[in-house]
Parts: sequence; structure tokens; C-alpha cells
Amino acid sequence: MVLISSTRENSYPTELILLGTGTSSSLPHLDCLTASQTLKPPCQTCLSTLTPQGKKNIRRNTSAAIRMRAADGRSVTIVIDAGKNFQAAALEWFPKYGLRRIDALLITHAHADAMNGLDDLRGWTLCGAIQPHIDVYASQDTYTEVQRSFPYLVSKEFASGGGDVPEFKWHIIYDKTPFEIGDTGIRITPFAVQHGRIFTAAPAVACIPTPASTVPSSPKIEEATLPIKQPQVANGVKMNRALDIIQPYMCFGFKIQDQIAYISDVSHIPEDAWSLLESLSVLILDCLRLRSHTSHFGLEDSLRAARRINASRTYWTGFGHEVSHDEYITLGEMVEGINKDFTRLTEMEKRGMELIEEGKKIWVRPGHDGLRVFVKDGLVRDESY
Repeated sequence: MVLISSTRENSYPTELILLGTGTSSSLPHLDCLTASQTLKPPCQTCLSTLTPQGKKNIRRNTSAAIRMRAADGRSVTIVIDAGKNFQAAALEWFPKYGLRRIDALLITHAHADAMNGLDDLRGWTLCGAIQPHIDVYASQDTYTEVQRSFPYLVSKEFASGGGDVPEFKWHIIYDKTPFEIGDTGIRITPFAVQHGRIFTAAPAVACIPTPASTVPSSPKIEEATLPIKQPQVANGVKMNRALDIIQPYMCFGFKIQDQIAYISDVSHIPEDAWSLLESLSVLILDCLRLRSHTSHFGLEDSLRAARRINASRTYWTGFGHEVSHDEYITLGEMVEGINKDFTRLTEMEKRGMELIEEGKKIWVRPGHDGLRVFVKDGLVRDESY
């Protein structure tokens, strides 16, 4: 293991770029842009994306790039998630910010908005266009789902057509077990959080070899307490259901070099994960909408977590279309203790204000696609606030 000296670590800023900040459906919604105003009130958040003023309401699937220095001084780029519209995000932000090589791809979970852009990474590895392969870090469960959904991405004998597929090296990672990105000295700690529920068991996949694990064994994942699903009864006979107990669906958050925590998809943070989230410079945190959701934090949940973690700066991500970027700014300013003229608030801001409980004043703002955040010597700055 190569250790990073404090002198080297503080010589360069760590740079975080939000490649996407929208939930799985992204923004704008097609149904909003094509709806007749006689059928339902227009969605102002989605409609605003048609104007220059509403650009920050264009929200692709949650994803981020982190650029930092290795122990030997070279630049390292770590990407978190490659969802359904990762290609479009990369085409916009990689050239603009001088990103090119991907030294590591971290996958939070196996939903489409986190992994369905994996195939697009052939643009990096096909014929060695940028690099010979990409190192991908994921849980065993996520790897199994990639086997099921895209078998050719883990075993080329399943490729068809011309066989032009991306080249990956897979690494299995585990809850609360730190790992190093190659020989860079950069350490990542994955930690499992709950992201909704599993309602049915998936069928087994064909046998495909699992890559060598980054660590030899997997610690037990804490499961949040969930209600028991009662067996169905027909004609007085209990039905033998495959899943009478609803299980939590677990997703990874990531802690990077004790500076940044990224939690894009969460409905519950297990108690044993909180100790990892102390003394952070930057927290990227899920906030789907005002109300809570089965698989995401709403405003109240997100604020409780942000106040408990108390990072220097917290940026919301994972938005739906109910609340606009500007409305989230207003709500964030209220949390910070900045007074607002109630008569000038939108209805959504008034509803949000009712959900902001009394508590610690913290700095929190909405992230947006393309936001750049810099961390150096514990100080945080960004290009939007």
C-alpha cells in the first residue's frame, strides 16, 4: 500500500464534478413537454428547460467525476455510476473540463440509472481509443445483475454482431471495507445504505466466473427493520409466496479519502455507517422531492441526515421535477438561517418551509449538472455559489 503524505495531499485541490443530478427518469419529462395545458397544469420545472434560464433544471441520471492526485503526483479520475444517459453527460462535461481517461468506475447499485451506460464505455476502450480497459468496482450483487442483464460485459463469448464490446476489469468490493484505486494511494470506503425494498427474488443466472475480490470476505450488511408482508390467502388457504418478508435493497455510498461522501440513492442510513461520515468537507446527498419516497430521501429526511453529518458543505442530488433548482436554492438558504419574504415565496417554497424543522444551521444547496466543487486543505469552494 502506498501512503499519501500530507504535503502531497494538500498540494493540489480535489475536484468533484457532478455529471448528473436527476433521478432515474431524468429531466425534463417528455409527458410534461408534450402535455396539453387543458388536461393538467403545466410543469414549470420541465418547461423551464426550454429556456436559457432553466438550464440547471436539465438533470441527467446521478453521476459524478472526481479528479485528484495520486501519491506520485499523477492526475487520477474516478467516475461514480454510468447510467442511462451517461454518454450524453460525458459528451458535454468531459471536453469542457478536460476529462479523458477513467482510472476507476464505481457502481453504487444495479438499477438502470446507475449501470445501463456501461456499454457506452466502449468509446474509451474499443481498439484502445483512450485506454486498454476500465477498472470497475462493484458489489457482488451488482456484478451478478450485470451478468444477468449484459452477460457480454463480463464474458466476451456472449458478444454478438461484430463483438465490439467495452473492456473491463471487474473488482468485487464490500461494505465498510476500504480499497485502493490501483497503486495510486487513493482510498475509497464503500458503505451500504438502504435504497427501497426488494419485492421478489430474481432467478439464478448462468454460471459466469466472478472476478477476484478486492478483499477476501464480506462483512455482514445491517438490514433496516421493515414491515413483514403477510402471506396471501385464497379460499382460506395460505398461498406459498416466494417472498413473505420484504427485504431491503442495499446500495453503496462512497467515502473518498476522508474528504467527500457520495450518497445518491438512499431511503435509510444504517446506524453502523454514521461513524464513517464524520469530519467531511463535502457531502453529496439524495433529495428526490419534498415528500419522502419508498426508495429516496425527501427534504425532511435529507436535512436530518445532513445536519447529523454536518459536512462543511452539502449538495443535494437525485432530483425529480416537482421542485425547481431556484426553489431548492431558496430552501437551502432558509436552512442556513437566511430570512426570506414569505409573500414572495412560491407555493412549493412555502410547502418546503413547513418541512424545515428547527435545528442546526448548515450550508446546503442543490447540485446541478456540470457543477464543479474544489476541496483543498479542508476548504471548499465551487463555481456556482
